[in-house]
Amino acid sequence: MFFRFILRALEYRKQRLALAFSALAVAATLATVLFGIYSTSGERIRDEFRSYGANLVAAPASGNTVPLGITDEAAKLGAEVVPFLVTSARAGNEVVAVVGFEPGPVATRMTSYWHVNGTRDIHSGECLAGELIAGRLGLQLGQTVSWAQPPCTLKGIIATGGVEDQELLVSGEFPRDSESFASFIQLRVPGDRIEAIRSTLAAQFPGVDFRTVRSIAETESNVVLKVRAALLLLTLVILVITTLCVSSNFTEMVIERSKEIGILKALGAAERKIAAFFVSESAALALGATITGYIAGVFAAAAIGRQIFGGAFHLQPNLLVFLSVAAVMLAVAALATAIATSRIRGIQPAIILRGE
Repeated sequence: MFFRFILRALEYRKQRLALAFSALAVAATLATVLFGIYSTSGERIRDEFRSYGANLVAAPASGNTVPLGITDEAAKLGAEVVPFLVTSARAGNEVVAVVGFEPGPVATRMTSYWHVNGTRDIHSGECLAGELIAGRLGLQLGQTVSWAQPPCTLKGIIATGGVEDQELLVSGEFPRDSESFASFIQLRVPGDRIEAIRSTLAAQFPGVDFRTVRSIAETESNVVLKVRAALLLLTLVILVITTLCVSSNFTEMVIERSKEIGILKALGAAERKIAAFFVSESAALALGATITGYIAGVFAAAAIGRQIFGGAFHLQPNLLVFLSVAAVMLAVAALATAIATSRIRGIQPAIILRGE
């Protein structure tokens, strides 16, 4: 009897159930997109902000150097680290800052905001020059910079809008021992852990001033929070609209089936049992809509992610997202049906049996 009631509803009320299914499927698609973007937005935004450089700098609190041991400790905490050693050289009548650093994947990620004429991929015996110092000294790509110690071949001219425009940057390796030092160290740490990592490192190295680059750190944190808040609010609005739509459809179904409901109540069927029929119908629709919407949403999320963050079209199925969407759709369907089935209580069997 239970399943026959449900099957008959699916057979004879296809239009209303199709509308309810469509509303749930659209909501499931949008929920999949929003949940998918919500779960990955933090990491993707942090990846984007990596291109703006370090958000934490280790500088000497007193003296001119900081211990290189900071690099190993910071790496254990999940930070990306690039040490720099500043010296000077005389080019004619001018004293030029010469900055040694270790080129590599980490340095490339943290300096991707540099505009480079030539190549940033340098090795031992090669160097980069800031555009201002290159202009003043007439440096050209491929030229040997003889006044540098040791001399190096100029492979690129960089423009950053910062102090690097007036520096000569040379490739070098830093020894990894407890007695080695650097002039300063740039760190890139997860934006949501920056204060915790800064405090931990400051406690371990009391003679070092760990400075947060506020313009980057605060902007990153604010963007992540605002994007997630906007996604959450949009999801709630969509779910409220879907609940009203599905509730409207099931309310009309309750009214259309008032004769069946009246007969069932006259035969002794409990109102909870009758309501369970409608809840089962909506649950079946919600599960079907979840599967349909999730498949469509995965493709839509990949397309939106590629449009916003760039990169390849990459599908990212996520079981947690699927289960979250399924739970939300079942909750929406149950709430909408509960609102609709509240009308069952007002249906009087005596009136129905009299044909009124």
